[in-house]
Amino acid sequence: MSSRVTLALFVALGLGACGEPPAPAVAPKPLLAPPPPPQAAPSETPDAPFRQQAPAPDGNVTFVAPKIEPFALKNGVKVLLAERHDLPIVGVRLVIAAGAGDLDGARPGSLSFLGGMLEQGTKKRSALQLSDDYEAIGAAHGAWLDWDSGGVSVKVIADKLDAALELMSDVALSPTLPEAEIERLRARRIAAIQSEKSSPSAIAQNTIAAAIFGRAHPYGHSLSGEEADAKKLTRAELVRAYGRLFVPQNATIVVAGDVTRAALAPKLEAAFGSWKPGAGGAISKKGPKAPAKVAAEKRVVLVDRPGAQSQIQIVRPGVPFSTKDRDAIVVMNAIFGGMFSSRINLNLREKNAYTYGARSYFSMRHGAGPFAAGASVVADKTIPALKEVFTELEGLRRDGPTEAELALAKESIRLAMPGRFETVGEVASAVADLVVYDLPLDEYEKRPGRIEAITAEDVKRVAGEWLKADAMTVIIVGDKAALAPQIEELGLGAFEERDPYGNLLNLAPQPAPKK
Repeated sequence: MSSRVTLALFVALGLGACGEPPAPAVAPKPLLAPPPPPQAAPSETPDAPFRQQAPAPDGNVTFVAPKIEPFALKNGVKVLLAERHDLPIVGVRLVIAAGAGDLDGARPGSLSFLGGMLEQGTKKRSALQLSDDYEAIGAAHGAWLDWDSGGVSVKVIADKLDAALELMSDVALSPTLPEAEIERLRARRIAAIQSEKSSPSAIAQNTIAAAIFGRAHPYGHSLSGEEADAKKLTRAELVRAYGRLFVPQNATIVVAGDVTRAALAPKLEAAFGSWKPGAGGAISKKGPKAPAKVAAEKRVVLVDRPGAQSQIQIVRPGVPFSTKDRDAIVVMNAIFGGMFSSRINLNLREKNAYTYGARSYFSMRHGAGPFAAGASVVADKTIPALKEVFTELEGLRRDGPTEAELALAKESIRLAMPGRFETVGEVASAVADLVVYDLPLDEYEKRPGRIEAITAEDVKRVAGEWLKADAMTVIIVGDKAALAPQIEELGLGAFEERDPYGNLLNLAPQPAPKK
């Protein structure tokens, strides 16, 4: 019986295995319909209607100079206010109208170091607490000291102005200059100075300062000074410099943005009203005297960088900001090397392909800063490039500018002016310049007209005075082995060699090797 049951079970299993296959599983319907096939984009040719006519320009931007309202706090601190209510933002600058070029006896680099120390701790706050408190109100802030000025700045949303002014006054009026922060900044300063040895442009700037002013002159160093200066700088020196500079007699508070005088005055009194005048009085802003003659004026200075392309600069002492010919010199420099279409850039870049760009500038300070014209050039084109710069010097002196050059330079200067006033921070910076350089409050209203009045004869006259080839020093940062035999081609006689910081290496100029 059991065998028959077993046989029946096997037969049933076999028949099951030979039956119809199971129906295939039905795929689930997709949740999203598949995207339609891509459609060909309509082709547009250069003949499409919107290309038929170039869009018309909107016209030149109309420059409207800020209206500046002066007043003073009860303690005599001067205030300049430029209201601007398009955005709820206020920019404030406490401006000290004296700097590294004005403070007699200051160690090179000490003033810029002091500027970096102002936000490193106060009687109320550590450096980190200051940073946190500024961040809590969303403020942009800073402190600085340069050749002609220094100070503290803040930019903040208008309803946080009280808090911003309290922080700003804390930084300006009660910095503690802690030793630990001095050592931290000293290490950073030394590292930055050491890194300049690998920067041809920094080497050139150091050499310009030393070669045309001499180490005894305040302008004979970079703002950072040398490594030895950073190592020897003491806290006592910083305290003396701070006490001499940061007094109400040297200060003006510049405010730009969404605030009225009625609202601003009590806020400033609360923040700065307790500031007492210092004993030393205001510092003169005349700047240092012109340098004594440190070497033959027409000469070549070489800094050796083996295997490198050349950094060339043709330099001389320039003019102070107060010069009566300032506007004419600005226009002349624009034509010579101050804009892309300048003579030396079109020559060295566009015509000869010696460089990516050439430029010139007058560094106008309280005293006469440097004039420099130059570029980074292909090493084997160093001497030809220098010859071309001298050719352009002589050409502008001899012939003056063309009418097209003059018109373009004046237009470029005038059209650039609105860009200085786009933000409240930029407005405050521009107004601060009026303080630093003793300019009238309507300077920016009148400047476009003065620029437009400059003539070709004005440009030729100042070029004749300030672009004299015989007064120039040639700075070359490049491969001495390759360049020394070529220097004779310049006809400037012997050359002197300096290190990357501008210090003289050979006591007497070396004659250029004969070919």
